[in-house]
Amino acid sequence: MNNSTNSTMDNSTNSTIDNSINNTVDTNTWEYKEAVRLEGIANDIRAHYIWVVFVLGFPTNILSIGTVLTMRTLTPAIFYVATLALCDALTLLAKLVGHQMVSNEAYFGSVGCKTAFFSEYISAVANWLLVFICAERCVSVCFPLKKHIIFTKRRAYISTLILVLSLLVIFATMFGWMRDSTPDGLVCGTYSNYHDFWITGWYWIDVFILFFFPLPIIVVLTIMIVCGISRSRRDRRSILHNGNGFDDSNSRLLKETERLERNITIMLVVAAIIFTVLTLPACIHILTYKKSSDKLVEARWGLFEQIQHVLIDASHAVNFFLYFISAKKFRDQFFFLITCRRWPTHLQKTAPNTSMTYTTKYTVAKSTDDVSHI
Repeated sequence: MNNSTNSTMDNSTNSTIDNSINNTVDTNTWEYKEAVRLEGIANDIRAHYIWVVFVLGFPTNILSIGTVLTMRTLTPAIFYVATLALCDALTLLAKLVGHQMVSNEAYFGSVGCKTAFFSEYISAVANWLLVFICAERCVSVCFPLKKHIIFTKRRAYISTLILVLSLLVIFATMFGWMRDSTPDGLVCGTYSNYHDFWITGWYWIDVFILFFFPLPIIVVLTIMIVCGISRSRRDRRSILHNGNGFDDSNSRLLKETERLERNITIMLVVAAIIFTVLTLPACIHILTYKKSSDKLVEARWGLFEQIQHVLIDASHAVNFFLYFISAKKFRDQFFFLITCRRWPTHLQKTAPNTSMTYTTKYTVAKSTDDVSHI
């Protein structure tokens, strides 16, 4: 392997704002002054935003882990949500450490450059865990009788392990073979033998893993969930109204089940919309940016690049707030957690005893179990 490295930094790990202005440009023009102003704003954002995102996101992700893991039953959905919160917290921590090392010109060395993939890697794991959560919810709503066969805890553990190891092999291989530090150990670069592949092939592989594959899958699964809940609500009402056991108790059970379903639907739809909104600017930047000789155009793109970095990192900090706003059970569990109280025994039974037929009772009870854990 060629030991000479290309000192051009990869934008995904060491993004900088080009402050150089051609000496032939008239510095008194409005375009020049506007370019300088936009570059200053972009640099200010780059220097400080990660602290704001970290302070908001890291402790709330830890709270999310504590809240969901103290719920009375560990289901695949709860396991996925807790793992997602852990990955979000680790992503923010890794991004903060990397940001500070670059800002303070810290020593990376060969090992540091070859392991600098961690923030991107753990971010990709988090995005795909959101896909797993949506898939689990989709099966719960659209195929409730098969949910406990398709999504068991064992399969949740195995699928997460496969995801973690698969992405680790991909990222570790690419960075281990292609990246290294300059002789002073302060700058990471790409071996010249792999430079073309790094800026073309790996670049697109990376963005597809991070954004272009997870995003459409999440959108499609969310649409299926909404349609499935609407259909299951009609079926459940028909079963209860046509059955011999429809009484006040069954009516209360129906309303409780529908309330729980509305909570999980709202939470998933909001999560999907927020994820789409926060990742869409990055997709736009990736697909439409072209380097320009116009300094003002470059300054505008530089500002947009920093904004999309903020939004992408913010996607790892907002889930706690989404859960808190959209899911009453999560709020209740959170308040019991921070006040160090045990969940009241009388609240653990959400469905009253009824005289429903076996089919009706099984259908409604399964739906309640599937949506009551988040």
